[in-house]
Amino acid sequence: MASLPLVEPPQSQAELRHVLVSELSPEVVRLANADEDAIDGVVPALCVSAKSADVVATVLTICARLGAVVVPRGGGSHLHLGTPPERVDVVLELHELDQVIEYRPDDLTLAVATGTRFLDVQRMLAESGQMLALDPLVDASSTVGGVVATNRSGPRRAGLGTARDHIIGIEVAGVDGSVTKSGGMVVKNVTGYDLSKAHIGALGTLGVITRVNLKTFPIPAVETTLAIPVPDPASAVRLVDLLADLPFTCSALDLVQQELLQDMHLEGSWGVLAIRIPGTEDGVKEKLSMVRGVIDIEADGEPIELHDAAQKRFWRDADILARLPLTDPIATICLMSGLSTQVASMLGSVKELGDDLGLGTVSSARALHGVVRVSVTSQSVSLVREFVMRLRTRIQKLGGSLIIESSTGEVKRAVGVWGVPPDSSALKAMTALRRSFDPGGIINRGRYVTP
Repeated sequence: MASLPLVEPPQSQAELRHVLVSELSPEVVRLANADEDAIDGVVPALCVSAKSADVVATVLTICARLGAVVVPRGGGSHLHLGTPPERVDVVLELHELDQVIEYRPDDLTLAVATGTRFLDVQRMLAESGQMLALDPLVDASSTVGGVVATNRSGPRRAGLGTARDHIIGIEVAGVDGSVTKSGGMVVKNVTGYDLSKAHIGALGTLGVITRVNLKTFPIPAVETTLAIPVPDPASAVRLVDLLADLPFTCSALDLVQQELLQDMHLEGSWGVLAIRIPGTEDGVKEKLSMVRGVIDIEADGEPIELHDAAQKRFWRDADILARLPLTDPIATICLMSGLSTQVASMLGSVKELGDDLGLGTVSSARALHGVVRVSVTSQSVSLVREFVMRLRTRIQKLGGSLIIESSTGEVKRAVGVWGVPPDSSALKAMTALRRSFDPGGIINRGRYVTP
């Protein structure tokens, strides 16, 4: 399918602005600010504010007609993800779509507009003793739409899954001017195609999410974390196998290198394997006893039991590599995915390559799901490039993948964010899907899959 013609800035900026102002209103269109509105180093031409799904659809239609490249922005906290865009003609502001549309606490369901701040939703639900099971470590500005579009999740993934397990309905504005709904407000809804799954993690490239319907969950009466010191990742993986056989579901099971844990003194240990257990007070005590009964062989010291504020601080520090972007301007965060049994091999490769190149690294892992993050810090683009390329080759030989979650634009361009071969069947399928939703590739062009 042929791509739509592209605007050639800056000659067409005046025309683009004129059309947007005439079809919307002067109040919602403004010139972009080079310092405040840049997207991963790329300065946009215009910013347009939308207060409804219909306005979002109208903006997309105008931009598709003129071939203008659009970047949706809610809180702006996830715009570092992906390849730096080829260019940005319009930033589509979504922060004014920020209302709670419907909340049914008895049914454990919630509907919110895309620009609603994620942490505000969690605080509102907490007043009714409920929560979203999604628990990524995000900035205060992060929105529900941004969390869904980037498929962010946190430690609770161990017991409750990711966004695809919790979204029961979605509304999306498309480049053809349509506003499409799938799913609904009931947990068991099988009418039609489940299009919501396609939009999760698509970075908005199939359309702009305007509403999300989600399951909610009761907040556990009690939660306790047991941090088990381990001498090396291999010992931790063996422990994971033992813990996975226990007759209960944990709410987190992460492997964390000691350099991330400021409040713990773990001399001689690589780090900790941390298991968080939810339930009633008596139930949690019983489960902790089960855990203690199986860990003695592999543990590298006395387990540390964490409650209340100490527990919150621990998980904040343990998950810091997932809070993007990091404040360090020269840090590169790589996300590796493989089998849970391959976590030790992945972390072993990280250490070996880091030592070989003289680079300091620090890592954490979702131990049950084979998801590993590593941070490498260096001002040398060539060293980081070699580290990432060699590590990516090793992970791909295991059948896994490595992407860059956060880095400088220079490193991203030198290494490639996604690491997907151009002739891969996965890329061909994603490209075909995108062409069916956005033939001209005007949404987030260049960041993810480009027709």
